[in-house]
Amino acid sequence: MHLLRIFIIGAAMVGCAIIGVAQTSEPTPATTPTAPTTAAAAAPAEAAKEQMETAANIKELQELKAQNDEILKQQQAALDQLDQLQKEAEQLRVFSKRG
Repeated sequence: MHLLRIFIIGAAMVGCAIIGVAQTSEPTPATTPTAPTTAAAAAPAEAAKEQMETAANIKELQELKAQNDEILKQQQAALDQLDQLQKEAEQLRVFSKRG
């Protein structure tokens, strides 16, 4: 029974390792030949497009960060209220035991 358990755990570990390696391996990208004039003309346009996308992504991330900060403030306020309620409940328990 002990040997079977070790075998099952070992097989599970090997299986997980194989799956992990399979997920991390990257396929080789397919390259397509392009004309040099097309690449030279498209490079500035692509760079400008990437800059615009990057700026849009940064703006979106900043908005998400602001939203997350607001949510964290609300959660902290709720936690503070819960802490206060817990303290009051403890005081009530102490006073109810005295009476």
